Amino acid sequence: MKKVLLIGWDAADWKVINPLMDAGLMPALQSLVEGGVKGKMATLDPPLSPTLWTSIATGKRPYKHGIHGFTEPDPSGKGIRPIYNTNRKCKAIWNILTQHGLKTHVVGWWPSHPAEPVNGTMISNFYQRAPSDMRPGQPWDLVKGTVHPAEKGDFFAKLRVHPHELTGNHIQPFVPDFEKIDQKHDRRLSSISKIIADCSTIHSAATYILENEEWDFMAVYYDAIDHFCHGFMKYHPPRQEHVSIQDFELYKDVVASGYRFHDMMLGRLLQLAGDDTTVMLISDHGFHPDHNRPKSIPKEPAGPAIEHSPFGIIAMHGPGIKKGRAAFRRKSARRDADPAHPVRLAGGSRHGRKSACPGI
Repeated sequence: MKKVLLIGWDAADWKVINPLMDAGLMPALQSLVEGGVKGKMATLDPPLSPTLWTSIATGKRPYKHGIHGFTEPDPSGKGIRPIYNTNRKCKAIWNILTQHGLKTHVVGWWPSHPAEPVNGTMISNFYQRAPSDMRPGQPWDLVKGTVHPAEKGDFFAKLRVHPHELTGNHIQPFVPDFEKIDQKHDRRLSSISKIIADCSTIHSAATYILENEEWDFMAVYYDAIDHFCHGFMKYHPPRQEHVSIQDFELYKDVVASGYRFHDMMLGRLLQLAGDDTTVMLISDHGFHPDHNRPKSIPKEPAGPAIEHSPFGIIAMHGPGIKKGRAAFRRKSARRDADPAHPVRLAGGSRHGRKSACPGI
């Protein structure tokens, strides 16, 4: 059987990617696209990431899969907690493949805590999150239920990267003039450090599994593009009038550097996957990088979703994938910047017709 590698880049958008590829700054994705197909992925509404990634994993809409947002009531009755996968009401692709005896691994999918029993390794989305008040030298305990099988927990805990481990050399590609920043009053570098460390932790676990464990299917999810964009898209060129020149000059490279970082990681994943693997790279929605960027964010729990755009990305490469074709193109597809007719995120359409892509 041929292998399948499913890679999730939360909030990735062709409007940012295409100029970077044209400039030769994302060679790994360029090779993926040129050797396969690309298209746009139409998101669901509202564009809330845990809901969307569950639709991608199940091929079902929220009213069927049961994951409706970022949080849920804590069973203790004492407040709310981050969304768990225990409210999911249907099988995900990894459950189905496990039932068929295929070697299946999942890293960081959102939401995937607690880790489910699969025929392989499952690492939940709690894996990379370091406590915000943790100080250097303090123990970084792994949350119970983060890794399946549980006996692998201690090993994978050692692969994590903590923000305190990063140096100026790690930050400089994102903020070349970081030394000019007064970090007592401007905490944005800390945010960048956390995003990089979280992302590197996910990549560390994923590459170890690809290199050292038997596998038929691998799903790995990176949320860093979404975090880079929510924190720093306001500084992305061209400068908006309400953004100060000083902030623009300091942070204008963060988003593009975040994409380039992902391209480097993609290159390693492709190298480990090999030519006989079908690779699918997708995002759950896009992110406005242009004049559609909002000047302010509504003060409500899901307010930042206003920055999301309705079209994410999809690119595929591997055995049986025709090169140079627009994914899911229809004869009646309109011509626009990307010739691919957008495919809906999960099965079905708003008008009851079957989608061009009924999910995984």
